[in-house]
Amino acid sequence: MRIVRQKQRTIEKFVALSLLPRSIFRSIRTTSHFKQWHKVPMNYVRIIELPLTWYLLEPDQKHKILDISSPKLLSLFLSANNYNNLTISDISDYFVKDFEKYAKKFAISPEIAVFDAKSIPYPENTFDRVFSVSVLEHVPDTGDMEIVKDVARVLKPGGIFVITLPAYENYLEEWLKNTKISWPTVTNSQGESFFQRRYDETAIEKRFENLGLEIKDIIYIAEKPIKKPQINDQGLLLHNVYYLEDLSLSQSLNKIYKKFNNTLPFVPYISHRYCSQQYHYLTRDAHDTNIRQVGIKFQKFS
Repeated sequence: MRIVRQKQRTIEKFVALSLLPRSIFRSIRTTSHFKQWHKVPMNYVRIIELPLTWYLLEPDQKHKILDISSPKLLSLFLSANNYNNLTISDISDYFVKDFEKYAKKFAISPEIAVFDAKSIPYPENTFDRVFSVSVLEHVPDTGDMEIVKDVARVLKPGGIFVITLPAYENYLEEWLKNTKISWPTVTNSQGESFFQRRYDETAIEKRFENLGLEIKDIIYIAEKPIKKPQINDQGLLLHNVYYLEDLSLSQSLNKIYKKFNNTLPFVPYISHRYCSQQYHYLTRDAHDTNIRQVGIKFQKFS
């Protein structure tokens, strides 16, 4: 946990000392990504997830790296720190214009690509490292398995693939009622939309076996619960992140943020960071009833 927390602080310093000063440029401060990072660079869920991904990935600046993640802060951080062979991708182009602006102001040149990760448009044995944060769990049916299989194809022998997923003590699927999902999904006979899976040890083993990769490490992100987890009427598993705004600290900080016209950086982030320090811990115990996320490190057979 200590190493992951150190990496968390390194990412925070990057946002404070490298990204925020560039807000003098209108092109930067008006991007949708910057507006969010200015307020909360890593929310409660991501605050351990992103540095854990970096830790498991073990990237080298010479590596050719593919990002098929939803959150993009780790990619900007790596690009700005001389990881020059980085490809940043997603299934839609929402991030492209922002990163074209960042490329100019950070003097970086990552490759930017838009594609479905179930069919990655690169030849076999292209990448040394691939990482995916908050993607596979949202792909319906066997989509998560299809992505892993195609990543195995584009990874070089000995290459590493790191994914993070929601986790729970038992395998769980969250299907939402009366909710529009912003990415391709499916609906069931009750009209519910597939949102995501929460993986347990058995699901990880069964869904990702025989796909061309070997599991090298599994680290769970657990949390001491503010309230006992429960599934709400909408179909979501409620855990700490859903109670964060109810805490007095969060409410006080949000008032301060609004009082200063949302201009003070990181003010709402203080409550996310405080709660992570208070509640989060890492474990390799798959039977810990407090697990909420998991980081998995795969390696391609040499």
